[in-house]
Amino acid sequence: MKKVLYTFIFLGMSFQVSDFHKLARLDQEIRLTSLFSEAIQFGIGSEKLWSATSADNWGFVRQSATWARGNSGIIDSLILALKNAGYFNNSAPRNDVLSNVNLNGFGSATLTIKISTPTAGISSTAYTGTKTFNHFFEIKKTGASIPSLQLFFDDPETTLGNDGALVYYRLVDFGNPAFANVGDVITESYTGNDSIYGTKFQTYTWRNGPENSSWISKHGRVVLTEVDSGRQLCFRSVVRLTFTKLKAVNPTGTAALDNLKTVCNTVQGTGASDQIYYALAYMQKFDSPFQTTAKATFTMSTARPETICAIPESPSAPNVRLSYGIFNINGYVTDQLLAAQIPADYPSPTVGGADFMSVDEAFNRTYVAFGASIAGQAGLGTVKQYETTSKAFLDAFDGSDQNLTFK
Repeated sequence: MKKVLYTFIFLGMSFQVSDFHKLARLDQEIRLTSLFSEAIQFGIGSEKLWSATSADNWGFVRQSATWARGNSGIIDSLILALKNAGYFNNSAPRNDVLSNVNLNGFGSATLTIKISTPTAGISSTAYTGTKTFNHFFEIKKTGASIPSLQLFFDDPETTLGNDGALVYYRLVDFGNPAFANVGDVITESYTGNDSIYGTKFQTYTWRNGPENSSWISKHGRVVLTEVDSGRQLCFRSVVRLTFTKLKAVNPTGTAALDNLKTVCNTVQGTGASDQIYYALAYMQKFDSPFQTTAKATFTMSTARPETICAIPESPSAPNVRLSYGIFNINGYVTDQLLAAQIPADYPSPTVGGADFMSVDEAFNRTYVAFGASIAGQAGLGTVKQYETTSKAFLDAFDGSDQNLTFK
């Protein structure tokens, strides 16, 4: 079966750090213009996810680490800009509204900055209830009623040991031609800490993707955790796609996609469903050569099968089992490996540690509902809100923002 499914591969965000020493004598508004123009530089990329080439089945793995660092970087760079503009020189409350600030690549903006002025009642898809954040920053296009970016955070020095940091942004507003057709997609990113792992986690959740060549998914979530005393990254994600939109983006693959849709619906008993979900988990070492062991699947039901849509492996369907795949600094190495075939210097597919999961354990904690108990993971407790990646969670975005909205 020729596989021609493509998907958006997250947000390849990037930023540059200004030479703040050169800005020391400028007035505050000029400094802010320079600092924030540097801090909001976004980039985007796409990768094949499923095609005739084995390496393309794993598009998320190749760019996701860079993407994750970039998303974390946008929070860090905005806070750094505020620090270097003098907003944390003392503990006095600040509530500034700066109008007609020209940001390179963005245009004229209104900046709202609240320092040591708590903002209460802030909800998110990543936690239950609400939180109160000490500091707030907002970018809004001049004359617009909807913000382009909002950042809430507790401490300019760390996101650990407090309520963390929460950011929302609309990519279409940031002037990059790659974002011109992404429509109303809103991305939420939350960074906090979890006592189970003892280190920080990050979630990235989006809704209302246009499902076009610029952004092929409708809804999705990524969960990242620094584990193994900071030596490994645990990555889990689920994105929702539709065959109808995939065919519009890739008309030459219509026959293959129609065939796959029929087979998946038949095997999984999902009637005439048009939606397919991609679930991925991997463990990656932070030290070069960044060895990575990954496990992935596609599904149309609430189940998370070992093979694509639970299609049985056979001589006529030899490529329905993707896992395991391995990667390093040069990218894709190989896939369809058994657990015993994973090299010893790669993250183990089956053996975890005191503060990290094996690849299998991470995969079993992917495409799961809030509050679920995962077999063999009593020590981790039930699935938390930020880990929720179930079919029902993503589908609910069709009728509700689920708190993924500007505040």
